[in-house]
Amino acid sequence: MEVIEGSGNFSPPGETSLTIGNFDGVHLGHRELLRRAVAHARDLRLEAVALTFTPHPVRFFTPKARFYEITSMGEKAARMEELGIDVLVVEAFTGAIGGMGPEEFARTVIHERLRARVVTVGYDFTFGRNRTGSPVMLRRIGSELGFDVDVVPPLLRGGEIVSSSRIRDLLLSGRVREAEELLCRPYAVSGRVIPGTARGRKLGFPTANVEFVQELLPMPGVYVIDAAVGGVVRRGVANVGFSPTFGENSLAVEAHLIDFAGDLYGQEMTVRFRDRIRDERKFKSVEELVRQIEKDVGYARSVRLATHPGTDDAASGRRREDGRR
Repeated sequence: MEVIEGSGNFSPPGETSLTIGNFDGVHLGHRELLRRAVAHARDLRLEAVALTFTPHPVRFFTPKARFYEITSMGEKAARMEELGIDVLVVEAFTGAIGGMGPEEFARTVIHERLRARVVTVGYDFTFGRNRTGSPVMLRRIGSELGFDVDVVPPLLRGGEIVSSSRIRDLLLSGRVREAEELLCRPYAVSGRVIPGTARGRKLGFPTANVEFVQELLPMPGVYVIDAAVGGVVRRGVANVGFSPTFGENSLAVEAHLIDFAGDLYGQEMTVRFRDRIRDERKFKSVEELVRQIEKDVGYARSVRLATHPGTDDAASGRRREDGRR
């Protein structure tokens, strides 16, 4: 897949099948948009093109807002490539783009620069200055400029619409299994393993302190995880929080890998959150904490969780060690 910065730098050889959105999370609803855009492209022998924006418009218009993105641009691109998109156009969301009226945006960006023959958008798609453009308006403009518009209806799961905001809410409330169902993969954070207090090792449960780069973390608590390091995936337990038993107040992700003994310092680790075990809490003694950790590890060792093509490393030919006998 080719990634192009700015629609003005795209020179398609012919007309395109285009889909537009922020695609934060590349969740089930986004996957349907992308699938249909790719299907149109294959049917009409066009390039499948996705247009997205950076920064997210929420960050542009309300930079001080408490807003967490689910996926980085790199992960977003990787997911789109897996789904068959040929070209990802990343448009810088500036005053010039944000200030375009719907007619101008459709004519300049969609028609002239991206040469769309068919545009696939969601039922709630808005575009143009003050978000005044709608799918109905886009269809009208398309009929004048010569492109078709495919509007994808809302996708429901559990009686609710699948959306990025719903997934953020699930993660922030610790409901990682539900978020995983909507994302088609576990939510993950990644970063370098850095030295910590070594307290876990003294307790008999050595932990890796992950210097995560993502802003969005699940609600503090203890989780079953799959940790990927150096092409190997291992089952483990992670604490997201502040270590209240020891009076610490800095947010951390500390991962214990089941049945693993080795040095992970300096290595990159991806922590995939699979299930929530319990709240983080203060224990009366170190002995009580150790007994609880033993229970947490036992649960993580025995629990059966779904696998996902593309993220399950056993399926992709890499080694997996999940702590189960």
